[in-house]
Amino acid sequence: MFRRIILFLNMLLIFTQFTFGESLRISQIDPSKLLLDQNIKVYISITDDTGKPIKNLTKDLFTIFESPDKKKFKKTMIVDFQENANYESGINFLLLIDNSGSMYMDMNGKRTKDINKKRITNAKNAVHDFLNSITNIEDKIGIASYNSYYKSFSTPINDKEKIYDYLENIKEPLEDNEGWTEIYSSIYLAVDDFRAVKGRKAIIILSDGENMPYYKYAKKLHKTFGNKIFNYKEPIDNCLKEGISVFAINFGNPNQKKDKNLKKIAIQTGGTVFNAYSQNELSSIYLNIKEQILNEYLITYRATMDAADKKFVRVNYENKNEKQSVMRFYFSSTIFGLPLKEFNPLLLLLLLLACILLWLLSLIKFKKRKTSPSLEVLGTQVGTIIKKSIAINKGQTIIGGAKNADMTIMHAPKIKDEHATIVFDDKKDIYTIVSKGDLTVNNKTVTTKILESGDVINVGGTTIVFDKGLMKKKGKKH
Repeated sequence: MFRRIILFLNMLLIFTQFTFGESLRISQIDPSKLLLDQNIKVYISITDDTGKPIKNLTKDLFTIFESPDKKKFKKTMIVDFQENANYESGINFLLLIDNSGSMYMDMNGKRTKDINKKRITNAKNAVHDFLNSITNIEDKIGIASYNSYYKSFSTPINDKEKIYDYLENIKEPLEDNEGWTEIYSSIYLAVDDFRAVKGRKAIIILSDGENMPYYKYAKKLHKTFGNKIFNYKEPIDNCLKEGISVFAINFGNPNQKKDKNLKKIAIQTGGTVFNAYSQNELSSIYLNIKEQILNEYLITYRATMDAADKKFVRVNYENKNEKQSVMRFYFSSTIFGLPLKEFNPLLLLLLLLACILLWLLSLIKFKKRKTSPSLEVLGTQVGTIIKKSIAINKGQTIIGGAKNADMTIMHAPKIKDEHATIVFDDKKDIYTIVSKGDLTVNNKTVTTKILESGDVINVGGTTIVFDKGLMKKKGKKH
């Protein structure tokens, strides 16, 4: 009898592993084409019990349903099915690295003078391995660090050499007020680095502890948030609105406390969570995340016409003995998503008026738009501006306190002679601002950033707007 029980339990274990060995996940929902053609893109990840992607699945294994209220679901039509779509279009990664005081301890949480034993060194080495594994020219990587404050070094770019340099610029916090760990607010702010990015977007956050808000533990007002303490649900909502998934890595001794909500953030945004206790494990996890995203399936389906600001998507997957279902939501908020119960001629008139209004707005916009790249000062709190508007017509444009700077801000004690430089890349037709002093772009502290038209730059209290202009100059050196 005992042997029969053991045999039954072993068979049950085998059956359970076989039945539930595969994991289905909606990684990202992209509604950017909803207004144009009523289509929604859904990125699907399917992995085995070891976390490896399952390949060579077919369209007929999937069924997609949509609901405006999470109750009544309607089956939708799949209009396109792609395997390995992210190989062609590329992936936009943002590496968010913990730079709190504890990252400069060893893996067991003890202080050490040996730089090779510090967690930050192990983390940087693992990121190096990850960067070395990126071979697709369509993939882009951005990098940021966080402690008490969020610091963006670069939005996703395909220049790995710059990312290597930014990685080395992550230094140990010298002031006591920089040693806390703002996990939730940092993920929330990291979303801004993806505002102009399309396609597959993923944040990989490395954390060696718990969320420790500055205001709560330092008992002082945060220089950006004041007395606000972020709830973990805020970065979730922000990521879902922009279609970003979060992959979280808990790094360090397995006995140390981990943030209990970081897993929720990862899972609810379409990512997952990992634990790493050594540099080798960390390197392996970064590669695992890349492989999971690379081998996702991209399903495009026709959205329903039900009215709702938020719609729920359910994906059913059936393969042999595997039957799974997973659900997520996206923000629709579009007049084209409203149901049309009966035709009303006034709708045509309203649509015509809307088109005329858009046309008039475009005329105004392009009338005011400059034909060549330029900088224009909106205002200043400290100092005197020599020229309030300048054209950017050379390879490097300098903003600073020196008289020979291209845009001179005089009598401002915090502004260096060459405070910031805008560098033009003629081949890529991009403008990058590089700072030697305090600088914010769109209210976010940066050391370098690729500029887009409309970006608001703040140099020591002087607010400047960048306009790329209408004409793309080819074959001419600036």
